[in-house]
Amino acid sequence: MAKSSLGRCASRRIHTENGHGNVSGKCGRSWRQLMIRKSRAKPASPFKRFNSSPEVIRLVVMIYVRFPLSLRNVEDLLFERGIDICHETVWFWWNRFYHLALAI
Repeated sequence: MAKSSLGRCASRRIHTENGHGNVSGKCGRSWRQLMIRKSRAKPASPFKRFNSSPEVIRLVVMIYVRFPLSLRNVEDLLFERGIDICHETVWFWWNRFYHLALAI
């Protein structure tokens, strides 16, 4: 088993944020204190790495879920409103984000 890093800080950012100044090694913080700090971080956005805005993705999914339209009808409806996407994109977004539409 590899050597445990319980006495080491998790990242250089923690050292510099708290004014430790020691970016290379140990600090006086315990492993539990470091994990508590990490657990307060914001959860990652489900829309990360998508070129379209989250508002457009939500709109597309809501239209497809709410109304009995086909994928191509949703594509045409959005094209009339200035959003040019393919019906395959509607299907992909629906598969990926339908749980967000159901939560609303």
